[in-house]
Order: sequence, then structure tokens, then C-alpha cells
Amino acid sequence: MQNKGLMIINHNIPCACACRYCFYRSCKKADGIEYFRGEKIALKFNEWRKSKSLNDFFLSYTISHCADYTQLVDNIKINQSFDFIGAKFLQINGIGIKNDVELRNYLESVKNAGVINVDTTFFGLSDYHDRFASRNGDFNYLLKIVQTVKELRMTIQPTIAIFDDNKDQIAELLSILDKYMTDDSKVSVFLQDYRGNGENLENIRLTKSSYEALPDNVRKLINISRYRTEQEWLQLDEWHEQVNRNLVLSLRLDTIEMIESMSCDEIIDYLIDLDEKYYSSLPSIEDLSKMYGDAKNQRLYRQRDLYWKWQKQFIKENGLQLHDVTDERLCGSFRY
Repeated sequence: MQNKGLMIINHNIPCACACRYCFYRSCKKADGIEYFRGEKIALKFNEWRKSKSLNDFFLSYTISHCADYTQLVDNIKINQSFDFIGAKFLQINGIGIKNDVELRNYLESVKNAGVINVDTTFFGLSDYHDRFASRNGDFNYLLKIVQTVKELRMTIQPTIAIFDDNKDQIAELLSILDKYMTDDSKVSVFLQDYRGNGENLENIRLTKSSYEALPDNVRKLINISRYRTEQEWLQLDEWHEQVNRNLVLSLRLDTIEMIESMSCDEIIDYLIDLDEKYYSSLPSIEDLSKMYGDAKNQRLYRQRDLYWKWQKQFIKENGLQLHDVTDERLCGSFRY
């Protein structure tokens, strides 16, 4: 197992939305630590990385749950100093409602800091989207954002989450977004991961027949090579071996004193130990597929979605009390 990098996440900014699909299960609350207290840890890890000549070991200091905080420009510049590729990209859902002047100033500041690409995630047309995001007016606000992004000559890269109950809205949504697109813009359509709140949306996961019935212009925006039905995955029986992992250091009030008392090497060892204890307690994906695979299931998944799904089934069935390293609200890892 190769350790590819460390993502330090500080969950200290409440999101103004509470999307039904959220990795962090945001509920418009936050439980992180003071920004610069977390930055100090990130800077310490950057020096540690340099001292060990870990040039290919990525490092980021990420703030959740949304990009609406006083130190945003500082965070962009810090991540740029880490050579983190994500420092040129901003996911903008969930920021507070701003008037035209405030929004323009906000976007100009991140542009001047080096942000090139702005992502806005849409969940359907206006009424559906607003309900999904748990904020009235969110759809129209995102349109105002993409219009301002276009005026500032930044690149807007909208993403659209597709489900079985919003699939008929996607073609019209694309038509609405088209007028905001530039030559550099790219729209992508994706199916939800089976993590965070995504695991609660199985009843509306897109099926193969629903995908095949989509208009051509919608289907071509889905990277379908990633997705197969559970039935198809079981028939292939080709399980990708996960050989890499990104470590995740979550900065929380209940663990920060412990983390601050540890050296960088001790923290890395701590995260690796959490990862290995979790995965050593669970069967392989091949064995899990034999236990829980449903050959009749026509919903579409990435292989990692099924792995997460079956892991949770095994944990529940066996009453295991494990630290969930796949929950990015906690310290853990992301294997791939």
C-alpha cells in the first residue's frame, strides 16, 4: 500500500445549504478548529515533507463545509505554496447569499489569488434543486454566480448530479446552462458516491435502463465506463486491487489536543494504523461480493461504491465497532 499524500481537513465553516447528497453530512453546522491553528499543523507537515524529500507526496489544507470565510485567499495561497493542484479550483456551493457587488468582489478576490476554475453543482431544475440543497433560491443564486464567473473570464465547470427522479430534468438544465458556457467550460454529469449522505439515496440511484433512455446529449456527459450494474460487476468478477491511499487528518475539537501533541511521523503512523485496523477487520471485496452481491440489481455503481456498500453491510450484520476511515468527518484514509 503506497501512501500518496495527506489531506488536512478543518471542518470549521458552516455551509449555508444542507444538500441531501453531501460527503460531510453537513447540517449547516461546523465542529472544526480556529483557521490559523489548523494552518500551523499544515505548515509543519510541509516542512516535514521537505525534510524527507517527499516531492511526490501531495499535501493540502482544506476548509469545509464551504468556501465562504475570511481566510479564503490565505488558504488558496497556502495550498499553492504546497503545489497542490486543487489550489486553482474552487467548489462554490453553499456560500452565503451575497448581493451583486459582494459576489463580484468575492469572485475577483479568488481570481486574483490564482483560482482559474469554478465548480457549481446542480441537482436539477429550480424547485427540485432548491429542495435538494435545502435553501430557497439556491438555483437562481448559482446561475448568478456562473454569470459573474463568465463576466470575469474565469472558467465555469458545472457538475450535475443525476438520479432516477431528476433524470428528465437534465436536458432542460443543460439548455439553461449553455448560455453561460465558454470555450473552456465543461459540463459533467455524475452519479452519487456511496459515501456521506450518498448512501441514503439508493432508492433514487440511476438504473441502467434509465441511463439508456436518456437523450444522447446527456448520456455523452456521463463517463459511463466507470459505471456498471451490480449484476454486471458480479458477472465480470474483475475486482480492482486498491494499492494506493490518501491519508486524511480531520481537525476536530475532540481530537485536536492529541494531534498537536504528536510529531508528524506519529500522526502519519496513527492514520496508517486506523486504516489498517479498519481494512484488516473486513473481508476482501471479492469475498464481500460473494456475501452480499445482488445479481438482480440494475442500479449503476462505480466499483468503489459497491465496496463501501458491502463493507457497511458486513459491519452492521456483525455488530462491529470500527472507526470508519471512509468518513471524511473523521481521521482516516481514501484507498484507490
